[in-house]
Amino acid sequence: MPMDNFLEKKETFFNEFANLLDIERSNLSENTLFNDLEWDSMAVISTIALIDEIFDIVISGDELLNCSSISDVFSLLND
Repeated sequence: MPMDNFLEKKETFFNEFANLLDIERSNLSENTLFNDLEWDSMAVISTIALIDEIFDIVISGDELLNCSSISDVFSLLND
């Protein structure tokens, strides 16, 4: 995926992820740790669906749960 398109999709992800967790977008960065968030099974499922919708990439719950930060998710999407 072209880099500029990926950057746009990352920003869309941040905005939608913030809405999903009902937090301010400004509270999220690539360094945000999932342990610092209200991270439950519904958030995991919703995040998997969000990744599929925005990036058109399907990841498993195990793959997502192995990520400790948002940066880890983006690394997973670039593999």
